[in-house]
Amino acid sequence: MLAAVMFAALLFHPASAQSSLFNIPTSDVVGRNQIYLEADFDAHLDLYEKGGWQSYGFLGVYGTSNKTEVGLNGYFGRSADGLVPLELQPNFKFQAYNNESKGVAVALGTVAYIPLTKRFARDATASVYAVASKKFKNRWTPKLTGGAYQLIGVKEDGSGKRGFLIGIEQPVFERVTFVADWNTGKNRFGYAAAGVGLALTKRSYLWSAYYFGNQGRTNNSLGIYYGYSF
Repeated sequence: MLAAVMFAALLFHPASAQSSLFNIPTSDVVGRNQIYLEADFDAHLDLYEKGGWQSYGFLGVYGTSNKTEVGLNGYFGRSADGLVPLELQPNFKFQAYNNESKGVAVALGTVAYIPLTKRFARDATASVYAVASKKFKNRWTPKLTGGAYQLIGVKEDGSGKRGFLIGIEQPVFERVTFVADWNTGKNRFGYAAAGVGLALTKRSYLWSAYYFGNQGRTNNSLGIYYGYSF
């Protein structure tokens, strides 16, 4: 039971990559022939017997063109049941529109969620989404993102199949950005998050966020991520 709760809570935190915020995808794509790799750590800060868990993940994104990217996320989890493989998440994104002079971009994408073990009794599912963003010309003004998604193949009773995606990126200092987003769905992806991103160099990034579950504090967690662009 504890492993099932952990599985439902932790698996949609791949979002700290260049082409994502914390819970939601952005309208950006990785440049042509560029690679972004990331190491993820998430944890519900409590004792194992009280529902505590940790998640260890990797994320890779490759720009197949100036408008498209493909990626793969993978996650392992540790709880009272030990360390177990949880899920692979292949994904694809297409930037349908980008007007740099107006600061407006639109992207469409999909993510598949493929369980690596049958112990959680969960079927493979997928989501499709559309997001749009507005970036203002002043460097100290926020970038806003909004959109919606639809889940495919969800069979759990009482689990919502769609939701809205809302996000903001606000520069604070030269290399520091405040980031907050919210997936409104009443399902395993339903989280709000707030944190900061630090550009360590032109190619390396460090992110940290705290997640608030839409359906109870037992889903709350802390995430720390390190990424590098090639």
